[in-house]
Amino acid sequence: MQKAKMVLSILNQKSKQGENYEFDRLYRNLFNEDFYLEAYRKIYAKEGNLTEGTDGKTIDGFGKKLISELIQEMKTERYYPQPARRTYIPKKNGKMRPLGIPSFRDKLVQEIVREILEAIYEPTFLDTSHGFRPNKSCHTALYETKLQFNGAVWMIEGDITGCFDNIDHEILLRILATKIKDGRFIELIRRFLKAGYLEFDTPHNTLSGTPQGALCSPILANIYLHELDTFMVSLCERYNKGKQRKSNPEYDKLVQARHRAKREGDKEKANFILKQMRQIPSKDQMDSEYARIRYVRYADDFLIGVIGDKNMAVTVKKEVAEFLKTNLALELSQEKTLITNLRENRVHFLGYEITKAHNDRKITVASDGISRRSVNGSIQLLVPYSVIQEKIKPFTTNGQPSAHRARVNMPVLDMINQYNAEIRGLYNYYALAGDVSRKMGKFRYYHYYSLAKTIAQKEGSSVKKVIARYGIDVSRKKGTGTRRVIGVSYNTKMDTKMMTYFNESLKHKKCPNINVIDRYATPITRGCQLIQRLNANQCELCGGTTGEFAVHHVRKLKDLKTKYAKRGANVPTWVLQMCRMNRKTLVLCTDCHTKLHNGKV
Repeated sequence: MQKAKMVLSILNQKSKQGENYEFDRLYRNLFNEDFYLEAYRKIYAKEGNLTEGTDGKTIDGFGKKLISELIQEMKTERYYPQPARRTYIPKKNGKMRPLGIPSFRDKLVQEIVREILEAIYEPTFLDTSHGFRPNKSCHTALYETKLQFNGAVWMIEGDITGCFDNIDHEILLRILATKIKDGRFIELIRRFLKAGYLEFDTPHNTLSGTPQGALCSPILANIYLHELDTFMVSLCERYNKGKQRKSNPEYDKLVQARHRAKREGDKEKANFILKQMRQIPSKDQMDSEYARIRYVRYADDFLIGVIGDKNMAVTVKKEVAEFLKTNLALELSQEKTLITNLRENRVHFLGYEITKAHNDRKITVASDGISRRSVNGSIQLLVPYSVIQEKIKPFTTNGQPSAHRARVNMPVLDMINQYNAEIRGLYNYYALAGDVSRKMGKFRYYHYYSLAKTIAQKEGSSVKKVIARYGIDVSRKKGTGTRRVIGVSYNTKMDTKMMTYFNESLKHKKCPNINVIDRYATPITRGCQLIQRLNANQCELCGGTTGEFAVHHVRKLKDLKTKYAKRGANVPTWVLQMCRMNRKTLVLCTDCHTKLHNGKV
């Protein structure tokens, strides 16, 4: 059989031949062992794989025997996904979000389905879609908004009520069937959609929505909402009119008056008229012969920019709501889907604030030699003030930096590492904002002195003494000398290194970061030494080369080392082997794997 990567590449190339290309004989790929090994390679690093599904099993013990069992079930069409185990995780607003935990064997099949669907549909998705896609992220959606929405007067903040929970199964399967002419593959997806979930040992059917926590859910949601994307293309074409706005008559009069003043040699009058010109727009903002609609979507969040009057914005919102209801059985929330005038208020999208710049004083000279107020009408991305205030709260008391009590007992190195992860993550997400330096600078001040006070409380000292003891001289900007930052040295196998508090520049970044990805993203894993080790058919403990082999997994190698650190000679052989290999996995023969779990190794 062909390698999985080759098959996926062929499917991808065929999809590029056009939207009308139809695919068949997809289900047979589930008989290919290499697809399961490739899927395992991509998902094995996720910690959630060591959480039991409703079948009581985890990724531990994965081997070719499991693959053979799944392939046999696929050939006889006896494979049915297990109900997901329902649990709840807290949301930012204090409510709880339901999350489904599928069994590992179901995750493996879901990943194969996801890969096949992605190979087929990814080339057909539009550039306006940014969620759950390769080389796309929240940043690319925001960057697209900044580039394409210039001049927008009205913004429609799209909010679909319970989008992922209300995706209609029959509509989704019908959409898939227009491109995929393989009844068995469609039936497999139907089984995933209907698998249900188990909550407090009580089974529940799923009548709508994509499976919570399923690896194939994001791509299925994108396929479903691609219908909205294509509808928006036709809607934009229908509303867009005119090549450019007409000139503003008042502005034209001032231009002529300035020309006369310059001809007459009255520079003072010409400069006065120029100041008047810069107080009014050069184009007719109410030109009824010019209109534009712009659109961008990230998962179920979308923005529509309207260059036109409010009536047009209201009409567009109604048409989108009608399309969603009629064609996709989804409801646009009338309360949360706001129509905002960008001249008066800011819009919230993907955690950023969006506004329209207006600066009559900032003049740029274009390549044609003409001076323009290029900033006016351009979209600006900002860090919401409320976000910074909320992020500062754990590190302040009565408006002043304070110790973080939950971290007082941490080693100083771990403490600095924790603080660095927080500020780096926040900065990386808001790096596209024009005011990131100012807002993040405020956060860094409180954050840094919270670290200093936490160490001071840990050591019964003062901030001044902490900085004197842990202060490291680091470079400032070019030519401005150095400054002291809290840091500690630590040893590695090779040498001694230094870790200091976050000392990077908080400058605004103009280009998007495609690595700012959603929580559903599949991690990029290196190599596949693990697959090579499994294919070697040799036990990494006893050296045996016969029989079946399975992969033993641990959640974190660091935790394993800590657990047995004080046991000395009593450390099990398999633990020593994992530490020696510096791997969270160990390929074992069936006998050694059984002995390991029975505590006999």
